[in-house]
Amino acid sequence: MRSYSQNSPEALARLVAMAILADGRLDNREVDWIKHNDTAALLGVDRDTLIQVLLDCCRDVINEAEQERVFLLEDHRLARLADDITDPALRRVALSAMLIIAKTDGSVSEGEQSLLRFLMSRWDIALEDLAAV
Repeated sequence: MRSYSQNSPEALARLVAMAILADGRLDNREVDWIKHNDTAALLGVDRDTLIQVLLDCCRDVINEAEQERVFLLEDHRLARLADDITDPALRRVALSAMLIIAKTDGSVSEGEQSLLRFLMSRWDIALEDLAAV
């Protein structure tokens, strides 16, 4: 996967993209949510940038899959993406946005749960901590 600067809006947007892809499919309801709500503004990017980061994330996964078998939610991949966000406030923003996106299709999938649990554990953030965001 491509690199983004630490704490950059693109690094935050990539985590949201991972939440969208975590269940193994690109759900139109999740993409529509991005288009019609302020998720992008919450992350500090415009909608077009958020969509572009999502597309770039998809391309990166496809390119990796051409080289070897890819497991999107591998711990080493998630750790690298998690470590791109060092600011505690931005971590809470990212998790809040990801949780909202994960719930837009009516259920939080096993993959989405795994992603959220991994980040919450790595960043030592409880679900209650997200209420203040």
